[in-house]
Amino acid sequence: MGVQQATEPARWEDRRSEPRHEGLVESAIIYFRGTPTLVPVLNISSRGTMIESDIVPRLGETILVEFPECSRIHAFVRWAREGRIGLNFGHEIVLGG
Repeated sequence: MGVQQATEPARWEDRRSEPRHEGLVESAIIYFRGTPTLVPVLNISSRGTMIESDIVPRLGETILVEFPECSRIHAFVRWAREGRIGLNFGHEIVLGG
């Protein structure tokens, strides 16, 4: 699998210059208000991911994200529009190929 949790503490600054990876992870299970849902992953970085889903979360709301063969990761909603949702992870993850 290409995702691992990093051991360093999270830094909260926005890193738009960080590369987004498409196709590294195809799907994830999100736990939105306790309900698990399989969703497509559109892109991923070490600090967040963009998913596709018809859920309607509040900005800042916490969602658990589980990638294949990985532990659940706490993420919070940064934005949501037109069926796409941007999530920031509660801590940095390590991406691998």
